Amino acid sequence: MLSGELPHSLINCRNLTSFLASYNGFGGMLPDVFSDLRGLEKLYLDDNNFVGELPWSIESLENLQALYLSGNGFNGSIPEGIGQCRSLITLSLWGNRFTGPIPPSIGDLRNLEFLYLGQNLLVGPLPPELGKCSSLVELGLQENLIGGSIPPEICDLRDLESLYLFKNQLEGTIPRDIGKMSSLVSLQLYNNSLSGEIPAEITLLRRLSSLSLAFNNLTGEVPPALGKSTAGGLVMLDLTGNDFYGPIPSDLCSGGNLTVLVVGRNHFNGSFPVEIAGCASLRRLILSHNCLQGNIPENLSSKLGTLYLDLSNNLFDGSIPPILGSWHNLSMLDISNNFFSGPIPPELGNLGNLQTLRISSNRLTGSIPSELGNCTKLLHLDLSENQLSGSIPMEIATLEKLQTLILSGNKLTGEIPDSFTSLEGLLELQLGNNMLDGTIPYSLGNLRYIYLALNLSNNRLTGQIPASLGNLDKLLMLDLSSNSLSGEIPSRLDNMISLSFVNISFNQLSGNLPTSWVKLLASSPDSFLGIPDLCLRGKDGSRCQKEIKQHDHRTRWVLLPVVVSGAVLLVAGLCAINYIAVRARRLSARHVSIRSVDSTEDLPGDLTYEDILRATEELSEKYVVGRGRHGTVYRTGFGIDKCWAVKKLDLSESSFSLELKILSLVKHRNIVRMAGNCIRDGFGFIVYEYMSGGTLFEVLHRRMPQVALDWNTRHRIALGIAQALSYLHHDCVPQIIHRDVKSNNILMDAELEPKIGDFGMAKIVNNSDVSSTISSIIGTLGYIAPETGYSTRLSEKCDVYSYGVVLLELLCRKLPVDPSFEDGVDIVRWIKSNLQKSDEWSPLGCLDEEIWYWEEDEKAKALKLLDLAISCTQLACEARPSMREAVRILFKLDG
Repeated sequence: MLSGELPHSLINCRNLTSFLASYNGFGGMLPDVFSDLRGLEKLYLDDNNFVGELPWSIESLENLQALYLSGNGFNGSIPEGIGQCRSLITLSLWGNRFTGPIPPSIGDLRNLEFLYLGQNLLVGPLPPELGKCSSLVELGLQENLIGGSIPPEICDLRDLESLYLFKNQLEGTIPRDIGKMSSLVSLQLYNNSLSGEIPAEITLLRRLSSLSLAFNNLTGEVPPALGKSTAGGLVMLDLTGNDFYGPIPSDLCSGGNLTVLVVGRNHFNGSFPVEIAGCASLRRLILSHNCLQGNIPENLSSKLGTLYLDLSNNLFDGSIPPILGSWHNLSMLDISNNFFSGPIPPELGNLGNLQTLRISSNRLTGSIPSELGNCTKLLHLDLSENQLSGSIPMEIATLEKLQTLILSGNKLTGEIPDSFTSLEGLLELQLGNNMLDGTIPYSLGNLRYIYLALNLSNNRLTGQIPASLGNLDKLLMLDLSSNSLSGEIPSRLDNMISLSFVNISFNQLSGNLPTSWVKLLASSPDSFLGIPDLCLRGKDGSRCQKEIKQHDHRTRWVLLPVVVSGAVLLVAGLCAINYIAVRARRLSARHVSIRSVDSTEDLPGDLTYEDILRATEELSEKYVVGRGRHGTVYRTGFGIDKCWAVKKLDLSESSFSLELKILSLVKHRNIVRMAGNCIRDGFGFIVYEYMSGGTLFEVLHRRMPQVALDWNTRHRIALGIAQALSYLHHDCVPQIIHRDVKSNNILMDAELEPKIGDFGMAKIVNNSDVSSTISSIIGTLGYIAPETGYSTRLSEKCDVYSYGVVLLELLCRKLPVDPSFEDGVDIVRWIKSNLQKSDEWSPLGCLDEEIWYWEEDEKAKALKLLDLAISCTQLACEARPSMREAVRILFKLDG
């Protein structure tokens, strides 16, 4: 791995024809030497750390055939003179920060076959001149800020096979001339603002196999001949999130190759598409959030390979056909929020590969079939909001992999099974709003990984709250309300330190409220109503104040400290604003204060922008400790004993405000801590804790001699990263998706404890996002999940894939795209191809040689960690575990 800047002495290599330096650590500006390298034919500088603008002398490379500059930090405009490089066959500039419009001169590149400008900040309309690049085979302009309409000249590209315009700001209609693009195989226009109908001329594309128009403003009916007209038939069709109506065309699978059909969140009506459901090639069928109605036919084929069936949020009625139990490949079945009635067919217990079963919010009756206990791979079971009766079958408690069990809102009776303790991986248990009786099993306290919720409310439970619930120190929500529980609240429940919501109202409890719950009383007083004998314990444990029976009196006493605190904070806030205003007037232009965002006392309270300049000698290069896509990082001490890292970012990019917002929201031991920030001269500065261990990338690949990493260290690193991602995905409200998880963004302290940094590409998923899986995935080559090239429902599972790549990197000590691999092979393909070798070959051969000499039990653990990495990098995103599940596996692995 080479680093530093490219030497200007390259100018002396006047006979140079190829310069291949991909996947290194070169940085700085690209030297302006190309006017003297006119014989250069191949220039490969992708995946380095170059910054700045492209030198205009690049137009002198009249013999250049391949230019790869992707995955760097180049900015500014794409030189207009690029059109002078008329020998270019491949131009790859994706994954940089290029701004401005696409230069029309690219239309002069008549030999150009591959043009990749995606994942930049390009604006303006698509230049009609692109239609002159008559040799183009692939055109990738995705994930920019390109607006306007699609020019009809694009349709003159008769040899174009792949057109990627997704995630831009395109408007207008799809050109009717699109039927002239006779070679088109893949058309990806999702996540724009296109309107109008799908032109009938699209059915003239005989080679079209992959079409995604998801999340636009398209309307009308889908052309009936869409799937029928293509030679080999459609393979993938995604129309999610538009305003399409009418029936779903029955001939979409007429070619027999349809694998993915996703048409959710539209207004399709009519009946269940029997012809499509019977397609033998179909693996994913999503019809959710439409107006489809009627029965699911009983005579469906029993020999289908469908993996994923989502019929939720429609108007389907009738019974659930038992034939679904013969679709043995199903891993996800969601028929929730319909009008299905009758019993749950016991045949569903034959689905041995089923991982998710959601049948909630229907009109189902009868008992829960014990046969569901045969679904041994089940992770999520939701039968809530039906009219199910009878007891909870004991067989449910044998589902060892179960993570969420939601049976609330039914008419279940009997006792809560004591055998739930065997569900070690259970993260959520919802049994509220039933007619369960008996006591709360003491064994529930053994569910040590339960995390999201334990809800037993609105039942007929009696007896005391078991003290064993105090073991659930990770639990966030506990609801025991509206039962007949009695006795004192066990003091051990004070150990439930993660609780953010508790409801014990309307029971017959007495005694003291656990100290750690008192803070919840102020935020949610209604959660403690109807318990006249409940006492609030004083700080010294010596006094007890009974609940005031009059609601208005109690509310007044509960709210009084809140009102007083609010008044104090308001006065303090006004004083602070006045202080800042006065101080700002007194400071010179260079004296911009660093706003502290942390309670630490290590960072001087009066730190200014001038202090940063002084401590880094005017941002001298000798203080630089890192460069990334979004900024430069300096190390400094501000004249005190502790070192800090200062990151300088360009305010013209959104990364500064985004990173600032996220770091102000999060607080986790495995996420780098922000101590302060300021803005000055068009740049933003963020002060972080300094991580003396460098990055995980440096630890694995750059330190000489190599850093020895035993099992405990590797496990600690893997677990720390997983816990941070689990926190971002599952604990943060709103959810945060990092989108650039890689070893270079994992910082290490002196004890090699990992902390995730660099949130410049992160996505905050707001509650208003109807599909929280939509995200503008960017990432880094080698770490990017495969669905980013075609899926419109990108989710946190992209982070899971990147995490899997980091695990492989940690175990194998190889780069994601290692020089030792064959061309086009990344670490995921390399490891999986090796694992498919004969039984005589040991998987240990893939791992770091240091692991070969570990003790046998540690070798076994390393192989189990490898299994987790393989699971995280599954091709199908729904087959990957959640980060919460990954944390559970890692805890169990070293337990």
